[in-house]
Amino acid sequence: MEKKETLRQYLTYNRDVNEINEIFVNLDRQLKYLHQRGYCVSDLNSDSIVLEKNKNSSPDDQNIFMFSSITRTSNGVRDYSDNVVSLSKIAIGAFMSVENGFCDYSQLSTDYIRKYFGEISMYLPNSEYFSRVIQDDDISYYSDYIQMRTGNSRNNTIQKRKATEYGKMYVPEEDAAFIQIVFYPVVIISIITVIAVLSKMIN
Repeated sequence: MEKKETLRQYLTYNRDVNEINEIFVNLDRQLKYLHQRGYCVSDLNSDSIVLEKNKNSSPDDQNIFMFSSITRTSNGVRDYSDNVVSLSKIAIGAFMSVENGFCDYSQLSTDYIRKYFGEISMYLPNSEYFSRVIQDDDISYYSDYIQMRTGNSRNNTIQKRKATEYGKMYVPEEDAAFIQIVFYPVVIISIITVIAVLSKMIN
């Protein structure tokens, strides 16, 4: 099976700020979609985000990246907050390193980024949002911030359609998780019951 391109690999040669921004808006929409359904990204970095649809197969003529390590949340507040901060740090790194090549800022401590945020902010589109997340611990979604700034009905339509698309793309994994959680224990219990019955009959 062909190995999928990761976001890290893609950002090593793509330097288009507008496209990079759109990638992170789409990723953020997906993150919100997963959080609303009780899921989180267990290992969120630029290597666990992979290219699922390229411009040639996407109706919006966009590259669609998606998360590859999705799990049920065990602590919603903590997991959702960690996801938003990690995605924000990756975005900051992407915007910061447009000129010199991508660096995954999710590997840096939040305190370090916070310390130098004044210098970093001049390289960031929508720096107000990232300031809220990194400096003020205001955990909110980047896509909501963008929608609030643009504030038109077209974005509402796009967001609803995107949510539907992400739902279709994530359903197989959710179904697989459901089967693993529900079906396998039932099979094991059935086998144990059969063994117990046979043991009584033999004895």
